[in-house]
Amino acid sequence: MRLPLLAICLASLPLCAQWDLRLELPRPTGQSLPQTLLSGSGQLVAGSFDTGKGFIATANRQIFQIGPLLKLEGGLEYSQFTADGNLAKGTGSQGTTLKQQGAGVDLNAQVWVPFVGIAGEIGLIQRFQRYTVDTEGASSAKDLSRTWLRVGARWRVPSVIVHPYVVASYQQPVTKDRPVKLGSVSDLAAYFTAQGNGQEFERLWTFGVGVSF
Repeated sequence: MRLPLLAICLASLPLCAQWDLRLELPRPTGQSLPQTLLSGSGQLVAGSFDTGKGFIATANRQIFQIGPLLKLEGGLEYSQFTADGNLAKGTGSQGTTLKQQGAGVDLNAQVWVPFVGIAGEIGLIQRFQRYTVDTEGASSAKDLSRTWLRVGARWRVPSVIVHPYVVASYQQPVTKDRPVKLGSVSDLAAYFTAQGNGQEFERLWTFGVGVSF
């Protein structure tokens, strides 16, 4: 009787942690210009912003726990997503950078698989970020408030005092706006404005490490 009880207690130790600190490296995929035809010029405009870098730093606090299997936590994050690419016009191209940075608040639920140290995660993040796009001859900046869905998994490294873990997640905005249609070269500014309304990053894959205590 004591051995199964001890095993359950040891398995539930990480779930008793009150604080959870996490650092993730995102791989953002940005909105592309899908071979848009510029009227009056006969040229195609194309582009891709999917070479990303940045970080997401999160500090969560436990809200409540139901048994050894379910845990709900909330907290704050600071994130920065950057994607570099090229905007191609005809035979030429322009270097372009998309950047978002700012704070966020999140709710995250963990569902643990007993005795193996693996948990699934699902949560919502409300991000308040400054969006900036820079390209040769055009630039735009806008404040964004977007709700993101996060689905992830973690594996904890066995430890008694603190509980380090590795984590991976997939994230995407809950809602998206459609990009504008370009009618001329000058409409690129309108396109960048539409980017600021929600088309700047379509999805994120993240990989990181954390510790709970």
